Parts: sequence; structure tokens; C-alpha cells
Amino acid sequence: SLHDALPIFYMKRARKIFVLMLSCIMLCGITQPIQAASPASLVTVRTDFSDTSVPYAVPVLQYAGTGDTVIPDVVLPEGSAYKVSLTHDGNRNFIVKFYNGDKSNLLANTIGVFAGTSLLERGSTAARTGIFEIIASGNWTLTVSTITNISTKSLSGTGYKVSGLFILPGTNTTVTMNYTGKSNFIVYAHYSNGKSQLLANTIGDYSGQKVLRNPENTTCYLEVKSSGAWTVDLGYGDAVSVVPDIN
Repeated sequence: SLHDALPIFYMKRARKIFVLMLSCIMLCGITQPIQAASPASLVTVRTDFSDTSVPYAVPVLQYAGTGDTVIPDVVLPEGSAYKVSLTHDGNRNFIVKFYNGDKSNLLANTIGVFAGTSLLERGSTAARTGIFEIIASGNWTLTVSTITNISTKSLSGTGYKVSGLFILPGTNTTVTMNYTGKSNFIVYAHYSNGKSQLLANTIGDYSGQKVLRNPENTTCYLEVKSSGAWTVDLGYGDAVSVVPDIN
């Protein structure tokens, strides 16, 4: 009867609607809300570089942001080497790169909370323009500074650090290095004439000595990459100074 046919009609119609909705979900996927990365916000820009006598690290550019971010059109003033201090409060990957033409410089590659300093560009070879790429799961800060501060000749620190300048009285200095950690321990000496010397490149605990050549009797500074505690002593009897996370 007509009365009995109506439920069957509505059931068939409901079944067609259900199949159509299921097909749409399979074809289009279920959309998930995606949290977009916050754009980098320029915190400070220093434009007056006329004073070259400042005896400490001078901030040049400062950025802060959240998540994966690209900072294009970074312009560095001429006349100095640069370091970059980084912080991150996330619990996953934190990777920072600086691109200049076909060259790239890996500044950080770690997981979780991070605070440290890496060499950005050195001396006369310093790139003037580039792009920062940040891969992060949390909030981060990035500060570019000149390497102009003066350091003692005996240092201690943890993790990624760039020292201040050493004023050495001569050449062929004996450097004593100690490190406690499970991963890489890498130490470079960078001279003010633009040349560099690898002093250590090992994995795990280390204790040893190398000769810091300083062939042209120039000033130099150290770049350390590690995950643990370390000391570097140039043997001049200086008091040990701790290199801060952000300097």
C-alpha cells in the first residue's frame, strides 16, 4: 500500500544521502584546523654604526616569533664579524639556517629548549645580505651581534658559544681543552684576518691540548659547538670566565 511504501522511499533516500556524504569525505578528506606560524616581528633595528670603539657585543638586529618562520632581506652592515644568539622554548625540533646565495650556514639543530650562540659570518668574508629560516615548535628569539667584546684567555661554558676577542701576545699558544658530554665537541679559532683553525672535533668526553698557531699575531675568538660542559684555557694564568648563553 501507499502507507507501507513511504518508509521504504525515505529509507532509500536517506541511504543515498549517506553514501553521497561518505564519498565526499573520502575524496576531500576531513579538514583539520591548522595553526599558522606567527610572522617574525622585528623587535629592534640598530642603524647607527659610526661608533667603532664599543668594547662589548653590539646588537645589530633582533627578531622574535613563534613556529616555522622565514625572515627575508636580512642586511648586515659592513666591517665586522657577527654572531647570533638564539632561544627556543618548544619541545620539538629547533633548526635555524642562514642562506646567502648558494651558501647556507646551520646555526642550530637541536630538540627542545635551547639557549646558545653560533657564529653567523666572520671577518672580511662576512655576507651582507641573506635569509633566516627558523623551524620551531615554540617561541623563539634571534639576536645578531658584532663580535667586539674582549674576553679573558680562560673560558668555560655549556653548549653552543662564541667567545669575545683574545688579544694574544705571540704565536704558537698551547690550548688545553676539556669536555664532558655524549655528543659532538667542536672548537674553532677564528682570526681577525679571516682565517680559521680547527682545534677539536670529537664525540664524547675529551681532554687534550692543541697549538693555537695565530701565525700573523692577530686577535682571535673561539667558536664552540657541544651539548655538554667545556673549558678552554690558553695558558696565560687568566681567571676563568663563564661564557653566558646569550652574549
